[in-house]
Amino acid sequence: MQLRRVDEANPVQRSLRGLVASRPGAWVSKRVLHRLDGLGHRLAPGRTLPSQWLAAVPVGLLTTTGARSGQPRTVPLMLAPLEDGWGVIASHYGSERPPAWYFNLRAHPRASLEIDGVVHRVRAEQVQGPDKERVREAALEYYRGYTAYEERAGGRDLGFFVLHPERD
Repeated sequence: MQLRRVDEANPVQRSLRGLVASRPGAWVSKRVLHRLDGLGHRLAPGRTLPSQWLAAVPVGLLTTTGARSGQPRTVPLMLAPLEDGWGVIASHYGSERPPAWYFNLRAHPRASLEIDGVVHRVRAEQVQGPDKERVREAALEYYRGYTAYEERAGGRDLGFFVLHPERD
């Protein structure tokens, strides 16, 4: 699948990205997109996830260990490809509270990331300063909706992570 930066996306993909960034679109997306991606993954494992296909953004399945339960938890996330791994942002569509995976990664930084059927063992590092800005800029190349999420998040730091691949 060809991933398209913001200025390379077709009109339908740009419209979908804009809808998801809006308050009503984020409300619906928060409740629907992960289920759609989960269903797509169960029906066609290793294939492009529906949200990745629809919006032409990089998406992976992050499996963390639950902070309280200790059980594996899998969630689809937009990825920001970096030279040393993948950036992820705990925006939760601009909610004032971070998503559960944020707490999971802080408690248990080792996780796995599935991208197009390939599973990578990763170690999460929460970043600040220049590394945070590097993740933010990489994410904005694909999806400018993060700026709307930052405005709606009530002043909370969204939580920026780099998922570093672990070497065998």
